[in-house]
Amino acid sequence: MIYSLRHRLLATLLSATLLIWAATALTSYLETRREVRDLLDAQLAQSANVLMALVSHELLEQLGYQSSGHAEEKFVAELKHHLSGYRYEQEIVFQVWTGHKQAALRSAGAPTEPLSNILRGFSNTHIENAQWRVVTISDETGLLRIHVAEHFDVRKELIRGIVIRQLIPLLVGFPLLGLLIWFSVGRSLVPLNRLASDVATRDSSHLNPVNEIRVPKEARPLVDALNNLFVRVSQAFEREKQFTADAAHELRTPLAGLRTQAEVARRSTDDKERRKALDQLIEGVDQNTRLVSQLLTLARVDPDASLEVYGSLDLCETASSVLAGLAGDAVNKDIDLGLEEGCCGKILGSADGVRILVRNLVDNAIRYTPRGGTVSINVTTDEQHVVLQVNDSGPGIPRDQRAKVFERFYRAKDNSAPGSGLGLSIVQRIAQLHGATVALKPSALGGLGIDVTFPNSPACQRSDAGAPPVQFHSQP
Repeated sequence: MIYSLRHRLLATLLSATLLIWAATALTSYLETRREVRDLLDAQLAQSANVLMALVSHELLEQLGYQSSGHAEEKFVAELKHHLSGYRYEQEIVFQVWTGHKQAALRSAGAPTEPLSNILRGFSNTHIENAQWRVVTISDETGLLRIHVAEHFDVRKELIRGIVIRQLIPLLVGFPLLGLLIWFSVGRSLVPLNRLASDVATRDSSHLNPVNEIRVPKEARPLVDALNNLFVRVSQAFEREKQFTADAAHELRTPLAGLRTQAEVARRSTDDKERRKALDQLIEGVDQNTRLVSQLLTLARVDPDASLEVYGSLDLCETASSVLAGLAGDAVNKDIDLGLEEGCCGKILGSADGVRILVRNLVDNAIRYTPRGGTVSINVTTDEQHVVLQVNDSGPGIPRDQRAKVFERFYRAKDNSAPGSGLGLSIVQRIAQLHGATVALKPSALGGLGIDVTFPNSPACQRSDAGAPPVQFHSQP
């Protein structure tokens, strides 16, 4: 699934910002409502105390409980003058009740019935389809009780105004923040776009490392991985070029020889000469078939390729299977071919790859061992290694040439046995894929000894009972 990094970052950051802002707005609203309630309650209480101070000294003197309406209006006007200066004083109403439950005074807009039934403190009252917040105080004698109240709508309006003034910058800033994130992410992705353009415009032969200048830290692993890939691909191309050149060189001469033998056979009038040319032609075809097979095998076991899924593999069983397949070649040359008694060892490897390795080693040993010689195979195991040993009674390889025999198409000097010089190169490739090493040494049989040392994996347990010996003799 393809997704946009810019869109994902924008959605993630804006969602997180919106969530934080929503939580902040909710917290601000609750805190504002509490602060406004406390503030307005304090002002209500202050107004009630001012009113009590005025009423307690002047009410009986000016009104005497039976004053004229003109005196009452004058006193109410004086009270309003003392309560003035409060922003919402027009929303505040008050009542003054005597100890005989008579309304001595009330402001315009105040209900006729008592605003509260408590002696003192704050209360909420619903009167005449209106919700009131009331504070009640009484004098020390209990003769006067004062109620000061305001509509809840005043508080709601004040809270709403404060919250809206706080939210407006947030609502305006949210799309601006989105644009800022959009352009910032786009600006930050410019190096990646430049990197993509650089890679996309390259041709197949341009495998130079990517320029790492001005590459952000977060993109450095990607650039390093690309550069490593380019190096590996470049090396693979070079190997392929060399492989193709070597293969063409090695095939040119034998193919020319085949053509020569075919022309000799076609032009010859002597049956014996024609038969000899045809035999040589068949032998040349067999040699070229082997060469092509080894070339394909060499390409298959390239170090950058994977043979197959590895698993637990019994080297002795693999060797026994390979010996059975090559028994005919050993019998034809009167060679004593056998698997040592007590052979024992398991590794973690590719069954197909290890079989190719063992086959090349044994096949080389049979080819280079003179008629009537011996080829012996054994597998030994210790705590850290499993060693495949192939020994023969052939001519061996001089010490100064042992390092070169692993090169493609290299053949030891004074070597008249048929071959292409690819067998040990294939063996070394497969050994590298298995973390194994290949060592050449003199054999106790007088020829060449080859040890392939595999790491002993804990997943592969040693078998207590060794594999039964396998012998293939030239005579029954």
